[in-house]
Order: sequence, then structure tokens, then C-alpha cells
Amino acid sequence: MASDFRALVKSGKELIGIFIKTPNYQLVEIVSSCNLSFIVLDAEHAPFDRSELDTSIMAAKSSSIPVMVRVPKSSDEYILNALDQGADGVLVPHINSIDDAKDVISFAKYRDANFPLGKRGFSNSSRSGNYGSLSLSKMIDKANNKTALICQIEEKQAVDNIDDIVSQEGIDCLFIGTADLAVSLDCVDINDSRVINSIDRVVIAAKKANIPLGIYLSDSRAIDTWRDKGFSLFIIGSDQTLLKSALKNLTEQLN
Repeated sequence: MASDFRALVKSGKELIGIFIKTPNYQLVEIVSSCNLSFIVLDAEHAPFDRSELDTSIMAAKSSSIPVMVRVPKSSDEYILNALDQGADGVLVPHINSIDDAKDVISFAKYRDANFPLGKRGFSNSSRSGNYGSLSLSKMIDKANNKTALICQIEEKQAVDNIDDIVSQEGIDCLFIGTADLAVSLDCVDINDSRVINSIDRVVIAAKKANIPLGIYLSDSRAIDTWRDKGFSLFIIGSDQTLLKSALKNLTEQLN
């Protein structure tokens, strides 16, 4: 049965996942067995090629965990590749305007009555179409209604245009990139008041538009703060940071 990850994200239920930055299907298989809400294969900041995404998505499917791909940029090629390989959603960086939002929706959705902007190229021969088993209508229904589109808000321009961005139907969640936002605002600390104030502007706009909010946290200690602000989707660390922390703790115990 296809994962209805889009409905889960839009429900506002608290979801906890991590980034996978190591292109290795065995690692994905291990992480997928650990009772997380979802995982994200980071093809923006980690060296995933097309083949590695394919085997990693397949490995995640063995445990039926929802798997997203953070694509390198908003591109029909990258988004189509991830979704055709069976990703349950895409996390798209640097959405800075309503035109960016319209573009990414058109790349991620097939054209139908609910998504008139859709222009995703059709194929049911890949994993997403169960290798030819889904009819055209069932493929379109599954792809449009069950895969999640999550847009990253991570630059000053995005914050300035946030009211326009949230007015566009089809965005399932806004994901705050705090580090990039800090850099865009000429801040050297993600807790700078200018960063927090900008995030608060996004929160207000998202709540008015009934769009869920997500954020990356380096560890779980700050989750209560962001939960109280209305965030429901959390990416906490990565396979690499968690491995490094575990090994550091081990060596400290042995010394």
C-alpha cells in the first residue's frame, strides 16, 4: 500500500525524522528500522547520485518508512527523478517567491483538476508506478494526493515574500532553514533576534494559511521551544552527527 505521507504531514501530527547524508543502502535499511516517523535523503548537501538514491529509497521501502529526498534545487529533473524512484515527498530548497512556489508545484504534480499548474512528465514504468501496474488515473491520483511537497524558507527574500508564497495552493509544509536564513540576514548566530523575528513572520503567515511548519534541529533539546511555536515536523541531526556523537561518548567512557 502506498504511503499517504502528504496526509500525515498536513495533519499536523508531530513527526520526527533525520537526514541521511551517507549514500549507502545498508545504512538506510538500518535507520529505517528504528521507529522514526520518516527519513530524508539529503541530495543537496551529500553526494547522492541517481543510482544511490534509487537503492536507498528501495532500502527504506523494506521497512515501509516514509522517505523524502531533499533535492539539490528546484528543478523538474531532480524532482521527477526523486518521485519516479518512489520518494514519498520532496524537500525543495530556496523557495523565495510565489513564482518559485508555482514552479515547484508544477514540477511535482501531474496536471489535473486540483493541480492545474502541474506539468510532471508521466511514466508509470518506474517504482512509483509499481513498474507499470498502475493505470494512468491511479498513478496521477497516487502521485498528486499522497506525495508531500515541502518548501524550504531560508533566505531574507523568502521572508519578505512569505504572504505571497503561502497564498499558493499546493504547498504541504514550510521548512525553516535557520542556518541559511542567518547567513542571508548577515547573522553569525542562528539565535540572533533578526533570525527569530524572521521565523516568527513565517510562523504567522503559515498559521493564517493553515500550512504546517517544519525545522531542522541539531539535537532534541530545543524541540519543546519550537513545538510551542506551532512546529510539527522535526528533522533532528543526521546519520553522521549521531554516529559521531555515539563514538565520542564511547571513547569518553573508555578514557
